[in-house]
Amino acid sequence: MNRSEFCFIKSETKQAIFEYGKNGFVNCDNAYVGSNCKMNSMTSEQFNTFWALNFAETIPIPHYFRHNYLDRWLRIHSLPGSKRYADNEEEWNILLDRQNKIITDLLGNASNFILVTGDYSSEGYTELHPLADVRSIAKTSFVLLDPIDLNKLSPDEYEIGQFYKPMFSEQIWQSNKFDSILKDIADDRLRAFFISVDKKNIIAPYDGGVDLILKDTETRNIYKRKYSDWLSQREDGL
Repeated sequence: MNRSEFCFIKSETKQAIFEYGKNGFVNCDNAYVGSNCKMNSMTSEQFNTFWALNFAETIPIPHYFRHNYLDRWLRIHSLPGSKRYADNEEEWNILLDRQNKIITDLLGNASNFILVTGDYSSEGYTELHPLADVRSIAKTSFVLLDPIDLNKLSPDEYEIGQFYKPMFSEQIWQSNKFDSILKDIADDRLRAFFISVDKKNIIAPYDGGVDLILKDTETRNIYKRKYSDWLSQREDGL
């Protein structure tokens, strides 16, 4: 098997490194030497502790954030007139300019942040859009978190045997460095979000805009005024 796709780190030992490809996991303990694999310093246990202290009312799946933190939530739209998808180079430039501006504002250039994404799986079925097909994160190393049983979370919405497998990677933000990830999210090829550990913010781009979970309502209101031209005209903010 060719080493491409993803590199995953089993944080419990911080020794075993795994790449994920079409055929599943392959041990590549020495892959970080001259390859795409690299070590993350935060373990899954440390991530879980941080999450529990700051975002205990929700889970690391973006569409739950607004419902669980409505008083801290703010949505900005990526394009004028609340247009959802970019159709040409000019619109892509607007979309990336808006998203880079607000993410840089919230994170700060050259700041540490956590990139979080995940894979859906259903027992007995093959995932139609696996993360292994997303090129923008193909060279990113991830720490695996415990799978989330979606049926237990929401039995009316999910069937038995459906799981979400979250994972994270520590990164350093630089404006425009992550444009390929933002474009994949904007085209609904990837679902991922960013966390500022220092500022306790969540930044969750989606196909249409960016959802923000700020540290408190006061901070949310500051950014609501600052980016008022990019907000929805709807009363509910969607």
